[in-house]
Amino acid sequence: MEHSINRYPLTVHVGWIKILYLKRRPYGQGGVLGLKLVSKFESDYKKIDLIVVYLANLINVIMVFLFVARISALSQVEGVFGIVAIIMGFCLGYIAFINRRNKRDKWETYLLIPIILFFIVELVLDYILDFDFRSTALVGPYVLFYYVGLWGLIGYAFRFDKKWGFLTLVTYLLNMSLSVLQHFV
Repeated sequence: MEHSINRYPLTVHVGWIKILYLKRRPYGQGGVLGLKLVSKFESDYKKIDLIVVYLANLINVIMVFLFVARISALSQVEGVFGIVAIIMGFCLGYIAFINRRNKRDKWETYLLIPIILFFIVELVLDYILDFDFRSTALVGPYVLFYYVGLWGLIGYAFRFDKKWGFLTLVTYLLNMSLSVLQHFV
């Protein structure tokens, strides 16, 4: 059985149970004299979910920079931002695998699948085949796939926390604004 003690705030691990001493709480706010039992796995899931939300917002911000580079005709910079976004997408794929392996709620996996598949398609079409599909009929399903993937990330963020959900929605709207603007400039 694993035992460990960390201080500030006092945390005691006994097996997979973490006893977290926060501070003395008023009566009726949970815990006993400031002690709260928290599953070690539960706290890890919160960290995993926070990583997903960070990645969702970073992907939106990276895509804003990518569209600015595209508007500015900086194709090499655009390519670098695209590869960074794809790497983030594959990190989301790993997290979806972890969520599935640990038998978390199905939505923690399903909401990530569209964006992962989008980045796989992006990698194949843009970087491996170097195919100019944006001037073909494939662009419609491609863009729809992109939107559905980003909507999944927004849904994941709202499942995690409403504040993070609204922040992800704002970065998504910024992303979409630049996406539309690039077609008119």
